[in-house]
Amino acid sequence: MITDMKDAKIFQPLQLGRTTLKNRIAMAPMSMHYEATNGTVPKQLADIFVRRAEGGAGYVVIDAVTVDHKYWYIGKTTALDKDSLVPQFKRFATRVKDAGSELIPQIIHPGPESICAMKGITPIGPSINTNANGDVSRPATIKEIQKIIKQYGKAARRAEEAGCGGIALHAAHAYMLPGAFLSPLRNKRMDEYGGTIDNRARLILEIIEECRKNVSEDFPIILRISGSERIEGGNSLEEMLYLAPKFEAAGVNMLEVSGGVQYEDMQDIIPSHSKKIGRNVYEASEIKKVVNIPVFVVGKINDIRYAADIVERGLVDGVSLGRPLLADPDLPNKARENRFDDITPCASCGGRCVTPKDPQHPVCQCHINPLVGHEYDYPFNPVDTPKNVLVVGAGPGGMYAAVIAAERGHHVTVWEKNCQVGGQLALAVVTPGKQEMCKWLSHLTYRANKAGVTFEFNKEATVDDIKEFAPDAVIVATGARPFVPPFIKGLTDYPVTTTHDILSRKVTVPKGTVCILGGGEVACETAEMLMTDARPASFVKTGSIGDVEVTLVEMMPQLMTNVCLPNRNVLMDSLHRSGVKSYVNAKVLEVTDHDVKIQYTTDGREEWLRGFDHIVVGMGSRNYDPFSEELKKFVPEVRVIGDAVRTGLASKALHEGYFAGYEI
Repeated sequence: MITDMKDAKIFQPLQLGRTTLKNRIAMAPMSMHYEATNGTVPKQLADIFVRRAEGGAGYVVIDAVTVDHKYWYIGKTTALDKDSLVPQFKRFATRVKDAGSELIPQIIHPGPESICAMKGITPIGPSINTNANGDVSRPATIKEIQKIIKQYGKAARRAEEAGCGGIALHAAHAYMLPGAFLSPLRNKRMDEYGGTIDNRARLILEIIEECRKNVSEDFPIILRISGSERIEGGNSLEEMLYLAPKFEAAGVNMLEVSGGVQYEDMQDIIPSHSKKIGRNVYEASEIKKVVNIPVFVVGKINDIRYAADIVERGLVDGVSLGRPLLADPDLPNKARENRFDDITPCASCGGRCVTPKDPQHPVCQCHINPLVGHEYDYPFNPVDTPKNVLVVGAGPGGMYAAVIAAERGHHVTVWEKNCQVGGQLALAVVTPGKQEMCKWLSHLTYRANKAGVTFEFNKEATVDDIKEFAPDAVIVATGARPFVPPFIKGLTDYPVTTTHDILSRKVTVPKGTVCILGGGEVACETAEMLMTDARPASFVKTGSIGDVEVTLVEMMPQLMTNVCLPNRNVLMDSLHRSGVKSYVNAKVLEVTDHDVKIQYTTDGREEWLRGFDHIVVGMGSRNYDPFSEELKKFVPEVRVIGDAVRTGLASKALHEGYFAGYEI
């Protein structure tokens, strides 16, 4: 058992070739979408990595540095495909090194995943493959393969010339060119690069050997692999146990073990709140037994004490953290000082780090850390003149506002009408798999108490009460209320039950048939919770309880539009297993006490769905702001945040709360 993290193995140095890592914590590669179209590293992107270096990461990996800008990976792709890019990359590597860490570029050829079709260029892959945009790749020729291998070697040389601490190669997830060649799910070739496991591995082995030829003997090469692709027909752990020693013999200095397959199994590549911690630890620990080089593991290592434990027990040599370092760039330093409560926690929510706010202009953000992409834009200085600040509402936005205002030196009081913090997040976390999101409010409560915030619970604010309190500033964080559409005939003729009523357990459904009007994330999570709460094996005098059937009615073409894919995939699987029925492209026209009339938006056909015991409204929420305009008449500074302005994700409330507290 670790009693002092300063003595933990995870904080001991690790030698990789000529590079000495100060600890065994890496920043995993993630697509940030702050890249430049010309392949360079903009300051805004570099700042993200430099900040994590300052926070104590042993090394940081910049994602997807292409060897051929002709085959661009995303709209903006970092590159090391020509010598002219070395000087700016050297400045980047120097900043990281000066901050106490090492820069490792992840060298890639996107292969089938390239979006070069947008320029009229057909992507290349091992075989005919389809990417996320529906573009179909063609099989790479032997001549093209040989050229690409040479391109990898030249990119590795440029990385060394730029002063990087090593390079990383990506051969996991049946993804990008090496990963696609390695996987039988993608590789259907019938030449020396296809068929047998050794042939499928030939490309990555030749890439490793070419990189090794082009760099110094002691320049580190790290290889990312899937310990198991976890899909029938994909590479298994047994195949990776066979290949791992071959990778070592080819010149790899370290293996980083991930898992899963892009497209079919994203929830294992980016394990979100429904997946267990340490998703790939078992595979990594088994691979470690067959090689003589360090093995790191990546994949939902979102608790540093757990990370330290698996290293201490010798299961792995180190950990790669992605999203947890977005949430708190100072995580390693805080952990080394045993300041665990001070770590801003990653809840593996699959939020703005995975699902961009604006798909047309995607950038990486974080629900709980609004400074991702703005690392040095908002210096945290104490206020000159403390104010008496009243925050109305202790949901995520109100809590963050209270914390930031108090930490800057204001005197902060929070009024909350309920008996606990949480707001709508308190409803979200009751559904299966989302308990981890409790971490956010637990952390903010800790910080609020540490900063001296005063809480008054069961206190519903009124204009008169606020006037009597006489604050210098008020932050209105009153949230939202369920929306009951008045235009649906008959809906308000009967007592209305909402998804909020179900999630709060105000209304329980011991048995019967349920129709949920709506098919968004909250409606689907309510359906899942109803099925999870079912108790078909429990009996009372009146018969079995828990025989529950649920039907969802959604106007959009699919359920949970715009929900993060790893989360959506898991929830859809759960609904299917539970037998939840759904109608999509279905507009609700009329409701009676037991029946629902729908109209299909595809052809205008109408249909009655009959015989429901319970009808539940899950059509979203509407903002609730009962008094901000009135408050402006006598309060010097009034700010309205979160759902009280406009409903949205928790990230919206958290970010607006942070900046409200910062700007007062």
